Amino acid sequence: MIDNYGFCELNEADLAAISGGSSEDIAQNLKTVRSTLGMRRAQLADRLHLDVTTIARYEEGTRVPDIDTLIQISRVLGVEINDLIF
Repeated sequence: MIDNYGFCELNEADLAAISGGSSEDIAQNLKTVRSTLGMRRAQLADRLHLDVTTIARYEEGTRVPDIDTLIQISRVLGVEINDLIF
């Protein structure tokens, strides 16, 4: 059985009011956090088992990581996932 504690259904107006989460937000936040930690793109790519061009695309906003990858990135960088999204 799935426990939906903490989740709610949002209507269209509620969804429209949410800010952040765009590719530009994620790109800038990822680049800022990674740089602040002194980590190179290649190091992050190695720890995530991704190609360095994939990390570059995430940071340029031309590609958006899926939710599983976002979770992995947040763990590797030691930040909350919200710090990457918003």
